[in-house]
Amino acid sequence: MLDMATPFADSGTTIEILPAAPQVSETDEMNHRIANSLQLLSAMVSVEARGIADPAAQAALDMTQRRIAAVASVHRQLYQAHETRMVDLRAYLESLAADLEAGATGRPVRVDATAVSVRSDEATSIGIIVSELVTNAFKYAYAPGAPGTVRVMLRSLPMGGYMVEVSDRGRGRLADTIRGSGFGSRLIELMAARLNARCSYHDAQPGTRCLLFVGAR
Repeated sequence: MLDMATPFADSGTTIEILPAAPQVSETDEMNHRIANSLQLLSAMVSVEARGIADPAAQAALDMTQRRIAAVASVHRQLYQAHETRMVDLRAYLESLAADLEAGATGRPVRVDATAVSVRSDEATSIGIIVSELVTNAFKYAYAPGAPGTVRVMLRSLPMGGYMVEVSDRGRGRLADTIRGSGFGSRLIELMAARLNARCSYHDAQPGTRCLLFVGAR
């Protein structure tokens, strides 16, 4: 099912409004309404950010917009799949990566994933973590104007659970003291704790790898 693009005033922002299906369950209708409401909120935050001169405040609003979009994407996946609880994590990460890439000119996000299904609340936490890590790589991994790709990998594990990896081939985690501090890092820790997951960072020489193990024995 294709999304319908609706321009948001004269700002250049586009809201992806999901068309209503001819026959939907109450749960589908709820996810449909939540997804569209969050998309509208995301667009409003984006417009507000463009009208702010302070770079720090603008960056904070941009990050807030990405977090809202990550949650909206979960409900979009549930609605389009007519699911009540389970999310195709591979499809969700591909959709999320496309959204993140669209907001970062010249910075591709590549997804390499196997099929994994998770609960909707679990997908939301994963989406927020991946969004934070990818955005962090956009900001710190590569010099301004330099080319560089951010990669997201999803693998099911033989002993149960799955692994999510976000990596780049940039300057490396230790090259920037800003990285690993602030609200974004605390949010990653909070979401990982919510998942009862193990999260670790590694110097990939070049670049940085973040590994998230969920449900692994």
